[in-house]
Amino acid sequence: MSLLGRMFILLIFIMCMAYMTLAVVIYQTHNNWKKAADERAVKIKDIEKHAQQIAERRDNLLVQKKEEISKLKAEKSTADTQVDMLTKRNKELEDERTQLVEQKEQNIVTVKLAHDSMVAARAETDGLRKDLRTAQEQWATLYSTLVAKTDEAHDLSMKLASYKNVGEKLAKDYRDALEVLRIFGKKPEPELYSGAAPKGARGIVTEVRPNGWVEISIGEDSGIVKGHRLDVMRDIDGRKSLIGKIEVVRAEADRAAARVIPEYRRGTVQQDDVVENIQIGELTAK
Repeated sequence: MSLLGRMFILLIFIMCMAYMTLAVVIYQTHNNWKKAADERAVKIKDIEKHAQQIAERRDNLLVQKKEEISKLKAEKSTADTQVDMLTKRNKELEDERTQLVEQKEQNIVTVKLAHDSMVAARAETDGLRKDLRTAQEQWATLYSTLVAKTDEAHDLSMKLASYKNVGEKLAKDYRDALEVLRIFGKKPEPELYSGAAPKGARGIVTEVRPNGWVEISIGEDSGIVKGHRLDVMRDIDGRKSLIGKIEVVRAEADRAAARVIPEYRRGTVQQDDVVENIQIGELTAK
């Protein structure tokens, strides 16, 4: 046998050994593909079942969410209705408070007038008592002429009683007239109807209230009374500028309360603005 034949036989032997080794390895390491496929199919069914459960839970959650949204919308609508009712009630209460404040201001003025009337009546009574004491002293001094003056003293006593009755009737009529004027919103002093403040009256705004009222530093001591109108001035860049007009609604000795007249407003009234009667007539209304 030649060398080439031997080499060829050797090569065939080596290849046979290699194929045998490969077959053994494949046999030792092969997998059961059918079993793996069955296991994979079971896993896929489990996954599909789990996915279906998740989908059902998602649908249930969506239904619950829609129900909760509907419930929240209903609750929101109810809350909005309650808020509207509360807002309306709050406005009504605010209006009532404003009316009570105005009534309080009017009652203060009425009480002051009643107090002044009471002081005047008390002064008149004191004067009558003083006159009575004087008459009694004179009667003691002139006791010797008592018989001659008895009729005259009787007449004086009758007149005094008549004067008292007349005084009480006049005081009652005065109070009734003030009550009628108050009911119809009129002013008790005729000179106040002109609305003109005294010439040269000058003060400053000491307080600005949110309801359109202001307080000024002059009052009855400066001739300011209810119904007077004053101009509001401000120094802007070295020049006096008209801001508007105010009308006095209550006056005390050294201060007064006034309201800003809307139709004459040219700006916002501020604290320390000057108020005075500049005697140039009414401002032009906006």
